[in-house]
Amino acid sequence: MADRQIRAPELTPRQATAHYEQVVKENPGDAQAHLNLGSVYYTTGNLDAAFKEFQDARALSPGLDHAHYYLGVLYAQRGDQANARKEWELVLNGGGHALLKDQARIRLAALGQSD
Repeated sequence: MADRQIRAPELTPRQATAHYEQVVKENPGDAQAHLNLGSVYYTTGNLDAAFKEFQDARALSPGLDHAHYYLGVLYAQRGDQANARKEWELVLNGGGHALLKDQARIRLAALGQSD
């Protein structure tokens, strides 16, 4: 008999937004909850709301490298290269995993070419 994995159904973007908004409401001091909500907002194109959630996550947990990375992305999209650079440099100096650091290096190199 084959081993079958049972997976929870994936949430629609609307369901994911409602879920993580509720999680943040119940746990306003949880940096990971803000990061998750920011990620949902980011992937659904609600970039201003994503920016705020990533800022909240960073304020609650200054070492949260994913918040710094995505803030860098959003700063760069807004044309604020100086702040994008600062956020990505924090990723490089943080304790995050190698793939995230690699992405930050790539983003920084692209900034260097546009300066």
